[in-house]
Amino acid sequence: QLSFTTRTMPSTTTDDASYPKLAALGFCGADDSVNHRHLILLGKSYPTIEWGILFRPDKEGQPRYATRQWVCRLAELLRQNDVATAPPPIRLAAHLCGSHVNNLLSSSTDTSCANNIDTFLTELYNWGFRRVQVNATAVNGVHTEHLGEKATIQSFLRTTAAHLKKLEFIVQKNEETLPLWNGLLEQEALPENIVFLHDESKGTGKEASTWSTDPQFVTSSRKIVGYAGGIKPVNVGKVAQDTIKACQESGGKEFWIDMESGVRSKVIGASGKEEEDIFDLSKCYECIDTICELGLIEHPPVLQ
Repeated sequence: QLSFTTRTMPSTTTDDASYPKLAALGFCGADDSVNHRHLILLGKSYPTIEWGILFRPDKEGQPRYATRQWVCRLAELLRQNDVATAPPPIRLAAHLCGSHVNNLLSSSTDTSCANNIDTFLTELYNWGFRRVQVNATAVNGVHTEHLGEKATIQSFLRTTAAHLKKLEFIVQKNEETLPLWNGLLEQEALPENIVFLHDESKGTGKEASTWSTDPQFVTSSRKIVGYAGGIKPVNVGKVAQDTIKACQESGGKEFWIDMESGVRSKVIGASGKEEEDIFDLSKCYECIDTICELGLIEHPPVLQ
């Protein structure tokens, strides 16, 4: 359920069959500004795409944060199109913020928090989500003062174990979350469903100057690691090539890249005066086109 379909790099780049493969091309921040069917069409046409949806209850309905109604409608359409499909017809990743993360990180000591996060994670799975990113930073509305405490680490491990066969959990690795990821790496062994994303930007669009090659973040038997930070149409080609090298140097076999601010645009709204902040599928497609040109993924036959 958690495995990804991947393709090797073309011979024009390398003939080494062990070269890192692109596991997912992530676009985060899909919200009510997006037509559900357009999202599904692109996701089915390019199976490597992973649509990221941000969940933060106190910002629901604002740009970047889809309403519950919108998410339910997406899940409904996916069920209508592929009732018996497993895994789901398109890839969905839930990027948790705010109270969802606070509940998760308190779940080993607070029964109410455990019930709340487990119920929500089960709901996500039923909606078609298979990956969950934990954005444990202050800018994302999380109480970060206890990230390194034993109870916090145990809460994270409790949650991942409770959903081991269904969900993969992404740890957003940056300087602020050091107490959390350091505490996890100190464990004798991590569950197979915990992976790491190098992301110093924290969703703000800040470009990364370098990409980590630290092998300790290449976890699980799949040897996978993710990269994010300031990725957008104008630099996605170079980022893809640089992160392939970084993944290889760190001993990884698979990698993914994820972007958020780089695929948003300001447009004139219905009033003709106020600007609206939208999730821009045209920018997403610019990135898709570039990644196809590199040979990392393929256009569907109708576009070849």
